[in-house]
Amino acid sequence: MNTLAAVIVVVSAIWLVGLAMVAFAKPDVVKDFFGKFASSAFAHFLEMFVRLMVGAAFVIYASQMKFSAAFTAFGWLLIATTAVLLFVPWKLHRRFADKSLPMVHKWMTVFGVVSLFGGVLILYSFFFGTTS
Repeated sequence: MNTLAAVIVVVSAIWLVGLAMVAFAKPDVVKDFFGKFASSAFAHFLEMFVRLMVGAAFVIYASQMKFSAAFTAFGWLLIATTAVLLFVPWKLHRRFADKSLPMVHKWMTVFGVVSLFGGVLILYSFFFGTTS
C-alpha cells in the first residue's frame, strides 16, 4: 500500500509539472482538457475516483515527506472536497466548471507557475523527506 501511495504521489507531481509545461507551451490544449471535466457523468465520476486516489495517497505517504503536515492536510482536503462533489449532480458540477474556467483561461500563466511550483515542491518533499 505504501509503495502504491508513493507511486501515485510521484505521478501526481510529474503530472503537475507536465501540466505546467503544456500550459506555457500550448495553453489551448489545457483549456480543452479542462473543458472536458464534468462533461458527462462518466467524466465526473472518473475525476472523483482520481481525486480520491490522489488524496488517499498523500494521506498515506505524507509522513515520509518533508512538510508532512501540509501534505497530510492536502490529502484530507482532496478527500473531503471529493466526498462533497460525489453528492453534487454532475450537471451542477458542469455548470460550476463552465463559470470558473474562463478565470483559469485568463490566468493560464499563473496557473502554469502554480502547477510547476506544486509539482516541484511535491518531488522535493518526496525525495528529500524523512527516512523513518
